[in-house]
Amino acid sequence: MTAVARYVLADYMRSQRYLPQLVSYLGFLAIFYAFPGTALPGYGASAAALLPISVWLALSLHNTEDPLQAAVTIVNAGSRWRVTIGKTSAALAGVLALSGIAVIWPMVSSGMLHTPTDLAVGLFAHLTCGITGVALGTCCTRPIIKRQGYAFATALLLGLIALVSRLLSPANQTIRLLSGAPPRPSFTELLLLMGWALIMLVALTSMSSWLAQRRR
Repeated sequence: MTAVARYVLADYMRSQRYLPQLVSYLGFLAIFYAFPGTALPGYGASAAALLPISVWLALSLHNTEDPLQAAVTIVNAGSRWRVTIGKTSAALAGVLALSGIAVIWPMVSSGMLHTPTDLAVGLFAHLTCGITGVALGTCCTRPIIKRQGYAFATALLLGLIALVSRLLSPANQTIRLLSGAPPRPSFTELLLLMGWALIMLVALTSMSSWLAQRRR
C-alpha cells in the first residue's frame, strides 16, 4: 500500500490537479491573515477552510486516473482495497502539508511568534478537519458517483454539513473549541476529536471501497 500511495501521489503531482486547491487555500490564508489577530480563533477559521479544500483534494486525487488506467492500477496492486487505502493515504499526506502551511503562515506573515502549545493545538485542529474532509471526499469518487460534476457538488455539500453539524462532525466541535478560546482547549478534547475523525475515515473508506466494488 505504501508503493501504491507513492505511485498515485507522483501521478497526481504530475497531473497538476492539486493546483486549484493549493492556490485557493493559499489565497484564503493570505487574505485572512492580512491583518494580525489572536492565534487560536485564527486557527479555527483556517481549519474550517481546510475542510472543503481537503474534500476537493481527496476527490480530485482519487479521480486522477481515467477508468481504464484505474483498472490497471487495481490489477497491479492486487485489490481495489489496496488502491483505495493508497489513494486515501496520499490525500492525507496532502492534508498534512497544508496543515503545516496553515499553522506557520500567521507567524511568517505577521512576524508574531506563537507558543509551542498554540502551534500544537492548531496542528491538531487542522488535521482533524482535514481528515474529516478526506473521509467525505473519498465517498464521492468514481465509480460510486460516475459524473464528476455530481460528485463535486455532493462532496462539497457533505463538507458544508460537516461544518455546521454539531452532533455528527468532529470538525464542527473542533472549530467551536478554537473559536471560543480562551480558554485554550485541552489536548484530551482535541485527541478525542481527532480519534473520532480517524474512525470516520476508516469507516467511510471501507464503505467506499465496498461500494466501488459493487458498482464497477
